[in-house]
Amino acid sequence: MEYEYKVVGFKASVKARDIGSGKADTQVSVQLAAVLEETARDGWELQGQYRFGVDVKPGCIAALLGNKVSQLDIEQLVFRRPK
Repeated sequence: MEYEYKVVGFKASVKARDIGSGKADTQVSVQLAAVLEETARDGWELQGQYRFGVDVKPGCIAALLGNKVSQLDIEQLVFRRPK
């Protein structure tokens, strides 16, 4: 069977008070469930969550000021469905 794939960036956000009150995990779960439900309505099935390291190069002026390449982790959700 052939599949088509869809990649969606996922970055949850919580408030500091949610961390202190122990509600942060619930907030992240709700945000993730919303993405999963939205994509499932269109027939997409989650295949996995992946983290990719991305090099962020400074712009021209920042490089002249001595800024170096920094690294950023980006979370991606990968979905598939039959073609």
